[in-house]
Amino acid sequence: MRAFFSCSDGQYYSDVQIWERLENDVWHVCCWDPEDGSEWVETNEGTLLHLVPVAEEQLPHTVTTESVDGGQIVVARSHS
Repeated sequence: MRAFFSCSDGQYYSDVQIWERLENDVWHVCCWDPEDGSEWVETNEGTLLHLVPVAEEQLPHTVTTESVDGGQIVVARSHS
């Protein structure tokens, strides 16, 4: 299953990219809402980010994805 998230930093991320950041200790999970799937993570710089799941068909036309071994990644992530 491919999962994509809109982030409060103005970018889009895939579940693969989020897990990479968590496994590499770049981001740290603060809390997760099982009802809507949103997550709050903290960066190493202390910034709190809100990740909200979005369906792939809801990604803006400015966002492109690419297949990799672990799944899908977002290549162009901007909201604009």
